Amino acid sequence: MKKKEIGDLKIAYIGGGSRAWAWTFMTDLALDKDAGGEIRLYDIDREAVRHNKIIGNSLPGNWRYATYETLPEALDGVDFIIISILPGTFAEMRSDVHLPERLGIYQSVGDTTGPGGIMRAMRTLPMFVEFAEAIRSCAPDAWVINYTNPMALCLRTLYHVFPKIKALGCCHEVFGTQELLAAMVERKLGVDGVKRREIEVNVLGLNHFTWFSSASYKGNGLK
Repeated sequence: MKKKEIGDLKIAYIGGGSRAWAWTFMTDLALDKDAGGEIRLYDIDREAVRHNKIIGNSLPGNWRYATYETLPEALDGVDFIIISILPGTFAEMRSDVHLPERLGIYQSVGDTTGPGGIMRAMRTLPMFVEFAEAIRSCAPDAWVINYTNPMALCLRTLYHVFPKIKALGCCHEVFGTQELLAAMVERKLGVDGVKRREIEVNVLGLNHFTWFSSASYKGNGLK
């Protein structure tokens, strides 16, 4: 992108009333002194999204935050789309995780694998069908970044409904593990200031169900 375009981006945030992810996203954007434009917040929780609009517009930087009442309006002509929603309630998430434990089923992450992941998928995927249809109609060329789980099924649904969509999934689990390995390198090898990016890894599996087949620091294998 040219610098002129970077200063006039349009980003739609589906789930814009989010607290944890939306607040992190807004503070990260504020760190970029060159980029700017409009952030379109859309959420079924109208009060939460209005609060995030106030927070976003109080941050430094070149971004303007606005709330939109309908999904088509929020998506119309945008460059990027962020999807970060809570499908259902926290009470339902608690059931996803803890009810299977009564039968001796313990899930690594209850929103992605096992019975909990299946139940969450049943709540989530119908919404992602609607998202994909709206994106196809209103912003077919936009890049879509999804943070909602179960990640693999959410992305597969987007591509199933709209095969030409440009969508990818993001999660902090790999970065978090790299930071853990960096701290271990510092402690074990007596090295100071090891950066996460200096830990090279090969990641296998699905989101929230991953493992590293190899990890190294400056060419030295980590075991």
